[in-house]
Amino acid sequence: MTRGQNAVFSPETTAPTVASGAQRDANCRIIYLGFVGALEPSQNKHSGVVQIGQTLRGDEYPDVCARSFSPYVWTDGLSWLLKHFPAHSGVLTADELQHCPKVILVGHSMGGWAMISVARDLRDRNIPVELTIQVDSVGITDYTVPRNVKAGAIFHARDVLVFMTTKNLRLEDASHTKILANVTVEHAGHESITRDPRIRELVMKTIESLRAAQALKATAD
Repeated sequence: MTRGQNAVFSPETTAPTVASGAQRDANCRIIYLGFVGALEPSQNKHSGVVQIGQTLRGDEYPDVCARSFSPYVWTDGLSWLLKHFPAHSGVLTADELQHCPKVILVGHSMGGWAMISVARDLRDRNIPVELTIQVDSVGITDYTVPRNVKAGAIFHARDVLVFMTTKNLRLEDASHTKILANVTVEHAGHESITRDPRIRELVMKTIESLRAAQALKATAD
């Protein structure tokens, strides 16, 4: 596979078809950026964060750009995301944002901290985030959801890391952010919790809602 291409797997076959990364970026209306845990490779096939991204790179989602990163290189994830936005310094204008992709962020373990760090950087550029999901999040600065996030959720397990993970979220501005879910996932471990179906469902429902709103806007225009 050449550099700059995405492998796309159809449900009927395990053989990949190749979609041009440039073509995908040109049609990108929604961005999914995921961060795995600190001890995982960024493409860990067992991670629910990665699996959601793989689904979103499929043929059914030509308008979605999706990638996952290690929290150790969270700025690489931020840089990839920002390539889809105007490159000038300073905050984005309302007119510019009308033509920019919508953003969904998901982070597991230390990736939860990385995800919130990205959200804060986007806040300083006036870029809104449609949804953040923290999954057994670990980090001393991951408690507060910044005001540019429209909806947040947190899932946590009862396992050996129970005393280290974030259980409740604070809102920088409750008038701008809504907490959709605070879920204790029973019988889940720190790794298996990423595959809880409710996490995937929340991402997919958000994408469906964004697509519907974009279609309505296109019709109105």
